[in-house]
Amino acid sequence: MAAVRLRKAFRYPEDSDENERPELDEEEQERVIEQLQRQNDVRNAQYNLIFTAIPLLSITAFISPLWNASTLDRLCSFLGILSLLGTAYIMRQFPLHPDRKGKKPLFVDDEHLVLVRNSLIPVNSGLCALLGLYFFFGAGSTHWPAVEVMREVDLSALKDLQYDHKGA
Repeated sequence: MAAVRLRKAFRYPEDSDENERPELDEEEQERVIEQLQRQNDVRNAQYNLIFTAIPLLSITAFISPLWNASTLDRLCSFLGILSLLGTAYIMRQFPLHPDRKGKKPLFVDDEHLVLVRNSLIPVNSGLCALLGLYFFFGAGSTHWPAVEVMREVDLSALKDLQYDHKGA
């Protein structure tokens, strides 16, 4: 009795109800599409905000060298701040995709804004490349990024305060 199996009647694949989905009428399809579009818009807005905030928060690493470093390091710090501001502006103002109807997004046709939009990404890329070359090859013995972020802790003062006798 333990090996009793129930058999299912044979059905052709076209007769099977297992793989069929319930059909949606036009209103239900529109509701589902609108709901997915709203979820996508909310998610895109969140990512846009996050990827705009990251460069703005990263600027704090470049503020200290503006006052406490050599002239070349000050210049690199200033260029880093400009690059991060440009990156934040690009993330906030440049749309990733055209509008939903397939047309190009509308911008103000001011000549100055068009020039800024057309030149900001290449200029920012050049700044990033220049700063990368400086950090990898031109920083010399100062190791500017490491000096600002990592400091060695002197534990000799703590060792002087340590008890000489162990136990009670």
